[in-house]
Parts: sequence; structure tokens; C-alpha cells
Amino acid sequence: MQVNGQPHPHRPGLTLHALLRELDVRPERVAVAVNDDFYPGARVPDRPLEPRDTIEIVRIIGGG
Repeated sequence: MQVNGQPHPHRPGLTLHALLRELDVRPERVAVAVNDDFYPGARVPDRPLEPRDTIEIVRIIGGG
């Protein structure tokens, strides 16, 4: 499994929300892509992750 271009250990039963908790990331503050699926902000689902998944986590920064 890769997270933001870096290898990350996968374990059976790992979900997207569990991964975000491990990384100390709040789902409502990020956009996440898992393979070809993109999830903005609070719409990040708690889906299971697979060993070959590629995850990109992008922090949402407001500005003006």
C-alpha cells in the first residue's frame, strides 16, 4: 500500500478512517483519493483498504 507516494504497511481489516486516525488526520479537513476514486472533505467513506491500494491525502487549506 502507498500513502502520498510512500510505502505504508497494510494489515488485514484496515479501513480508510482507521488509516486517517493513525496519521492523525481529520477526514473533514482533507480530500482523499484511493486508486481512481476521489472523496472530498467530509464525504470520505470508511471503506476497507487493500494491500495494492494507492492513497493520496490532500489537506484542504482555506484562503482568500
